[in-house]
Amino acid sequence: MQKLLDTLSHIPSEASECVVKDMKATAGLVVWLFALSQGMDTPCDGRREGALCYGPLGGEIVLSLVDEDTFRFEWLKGKFALLKVKDNKIKERAERFSFTPNNGMLKIENLMRNDSGNYSLNTFNKLGIELQSRTLQLVIEDPVISVHLVSKCQFQGKQPVTCLPKGGDNLQYSWSLNKKTLQDSDLLSGDVQANNITLKQSISGQLVCSVKNNVSEIQKEVFVSCVFINCTSNGTLISEWLPEINETLCDTFIDGSKSNQGNNYLLIMGGVLSALFILLMIGLAVVYKQKKNQSSIEDEEELTYANVRINRQPRRANKEIEDVMVEYGQVRFSERPRRTVVVNNDPSTYAQVRRDR
Repeated sequence: MQKLLDTLSHIPSEASECVVKDMKATAGLVVWLFALSQGMDTPCDGRREGALCYGPLGGEIVLSLVDEDTFRFEWLKGKFALLKVKDNKIKERAERFSFTPNNGMLKIENLMRNDSGNYSLNTFNKLGIELQSRTLQLVIEDPVISVHLVSKCQFQGKQPVTCLPKGGDNLQYSWSLNKKTLQDSDLLSGDVQANNITLKQSISGQLVCSVKNNVSEIQKEVFVSCVFINCTSNGTLISEWLPEINETLCDTFIDGSKSNQGNNYLLIMGGVLSALFILLMIGLAVVYKQKKNQSSIEDEEELTYANVRINRQPRRANKEIEDVMVEYGQVRFSERPRRTVVVNNDPSTYAQVRRDR
């Protein structure tokens, strides 16, 4: 290309001006074909009967209409002819249309809503006899321009997220977390194919919302992580669930309380499980002790009943025992002469009681 431009400098001005115009058109065609070869603007194959092609509103579309050896054809929308070609020469074409006879490519620029509809292509031989007629449906969609993600932290660490696209028709949504497809099990509510979801408390990481339709696709990502912040900031008390980035606002944390929803949940569950375990052990100990006491009582009763014996002794022995008991009851005391104690009415005499020996 540069060599051709250098050559133009040696051509007279009038001739050069005409050549430059032709070269600019050729250069533009080369750039367009290069873009096609690189897949930057993949053409829609309209050579099939009933082909369906999508174009972006305000953008452009490339259609593969005919094969290279097609002698004559016309492309119509309803009864209006938009393009007529005969012997590789354009006989008629509408504005915004550019056609390359060598490869049968049609480019339509500045697409509008009313470009949507059904088109028909009729081919003829050199005698003007119609060889084939086929249809094509063209759909114009508004492309997605941008996407905005809004995430919040609510009570108990719930995280509602909304994906807000700008522009776009017939949009489809998909989500990923940390480069993995988001699952319904990661949600408290919503659908992974919707633009509004609510993440569980334990979910954190790089969240990506993808929005696409048939003519465009765009993504937006945001880091999601909610923590419970209990601190002071410029003398103001903050005690609520907030995005993790808000920790930088704190001057002093109260009681060192700065925990994410996962740790808080684990602590609560751990306390509950510990209490249940302790109660279970106490219950088992009580049951075991009761069973052990009951077993001991039963064993003692069985032993007592087993050792009961009735011994029959001769009547003689009973008589001896009776004699012994009689003798034990006949204990005798020696009689001594009674002595009379003189009672003195003097009160002081009470303390001077004397015992005669």
